[in-house]
Amino acid sequence: MQLLTTLFLLAQVVASRAALGDSPPGPRSEKVSYDGYHVYSVTTTDRSQAEFLATNLAAYPTEFTSRGFEVAIPPNEIQSFNKLGLAAQLLSDDLGKLIRRERKAPTYNRGHHKAGELPDLTWYDTYHDYDDHLQYWDDLVAAFPRNSEKYDIGTSYENRTIYAFHLFGDKGETANKPIILWHATVHAREWITTLVIEYWAWQLINGYRIKDKEITRFLDYYDFWLVPFHNPDGFSYTQTTDRMWRKNRLPRGNTTCVGTDLNRNWRFEWGGEPGTGAASTDPCDSTFQGLSPGDTPENAAVSGLSDKLGKSPRGIRSYIDLHSYGQKILTPPGWTCNTTQYPATLPRMLEVGGGFANAVQAYDSRNETYQYGTGCDIEYYSAGNGRDHHYGAYGADHSWTLELDPVTSGQGGFVLPPEDIWPVVKEQWAGVSWLLNNVWHN
Repeated sequence: MQLLTTLFLLAQVVASRAALGDSPPGPRSEKVSYDGYHVYSVTTTDRSQAEFLATNLAAYPTEFTSRGFEVAIPPNEIQSFNKLGLAAQLLSDDLGKLIRRERKAPTYNRGHHKAGELPDLTWYDTYHDYDDHLQYWDDLVAAFPRNSEKYDIGTSYENRTIYAFHLFGDKGETANKPIILWHATVHAREWITTLVIEYWAWQLINGYRIKDKEITRFLDYYDFWLVPFHNPDGFSYTQTTDRMWRKNRLPRGNTTCVGTDLNRNWRFEWGGEPGTGAASTDPCDSTFQGLSPGDTPENAAVSGLSDKLGKSPRGIRSYIDLHSYGQKILTPPGWTCNTTQYPATLPRMLEVGGGFANAVQAYDSRNETYQYGTGCDIEYYSAGNGRDHHYGAYGADHSWTLELDPVTSGQGGFVLPPEDIWPVVKEQWAGVSWLLNNVWHN
C-alpha cells in the first residue's frame, strides 16, 4: 500500500511540474534558478526502489548514491515531496545560495603573466570561465615547450575542439614508455574535476622545470596524456544556463530531451546486464546511454585517442576518470556484480587504491576518508563507463573512476565552495604522487 501511495503522490508532483511548463531535460535558453531548492538525501531499501523513485523524480536534479539518491526539489513542491513519506534527510535548504557562493571573482589575469613562466597559483582560489580554462592550458604548454604537445582530437556536438595534452620527459615525445591517462569534466556540473587535472599538470611541469628529482623521474619514466574537457558543451551550458546539467548537449530525434551521459556511452559492455539499471535507454534520464555504443562526437574523439594509446607497446599503466562527488575510488566492474567477471588484477588494483586513499587521508588535515572497491560493490551498477572500457578494451593495469570531495550535497555536492578548491587539489596531488611511485611495475 505504501508503494501505491508513493506512486500516486509522485504522479501529482510530476503533474505539478508539467503544469508549470518547467522541464529541465529539454532544450532551454533562459538561466535556471535554483533559489529555494531543497536538497534531500533519500535512503532506499535496495537499488530497484531507488531507480523507481528517481525515475519518477527525473524532472529534478538527482544523483544516485550507494545508499539511495539525492534530489533537489523546487520550493513550490517541497510540501508535496514531504508528503511522500520517504526516508529523506534535508541536506540544504537553498541550492541557489550554494551556487551564488561559487561566484567569487577570479584573481587570475588571463595571459598577463610573464611569457614562458608558469601561470600563477592564484588560479586555484576560484572557479573560471571556459575560455579562461583554454587559455590556462595554453599557458601551461608555453611554459613547457620542449616537453609538451597540444592535440586536437575531435569536435563536440556544438563544434568545440576537444584537446588532449601530452607531457613527457627526456626521452622525447615518441619514447616507448608506460602511459598515464587522465580524463576530467566528463559530467558537466563536476567543476572540481577540471581544477584537479589542471593542478596535476601544473605540478608535473613545475617539478620538471625546477629539476625536482621525484617529478623528473615520473616524466622520464611515464608518458602523460591529459584530456581536461571531455564534455566542453555541457560545461559551458552549466556556466550560462543550468548549473546542475550533467550530460552533453546532443539532441535526439523524436524527443525534446537533450543529452547523453558520456560515462554510459563507452563501447565496452555498453548497456550492461538487462534489468540492472546500469544505464538508461530513456533520452530524458540523466544516465541515458545513447542509441548505440560510442555514438556521441565527444566519445568518438576521446575513444579515438584511447584506441591509439591502448595499442602502444607498454600500454596504459593507469587510467583515472575524474568525477565528483562521494570520495570513492571505483575499479571495474560497474556493468556486472558477477564475481566471475571481476578483473584478474583486482587485488593489485585495490592495493593501489588503498594506498592512494591512505595518502590522501595522511595529507589532509580535515581527516577526509576515501572508500575503494569495485563500482558494483561500493557504489551501484553502471555500464558503458570509462573505467570498465579502459580495462576491458585495452587491459589498463589500473583503471579507476575517482569520485572527489565532498561526501554529500550537504557539504556542497557538485557545488563545492571555492574555499575548498585548495584542500582538494593538494590532497589529490598527494594521492596521485603516491600512485605514480607505486605502479612502476603494474
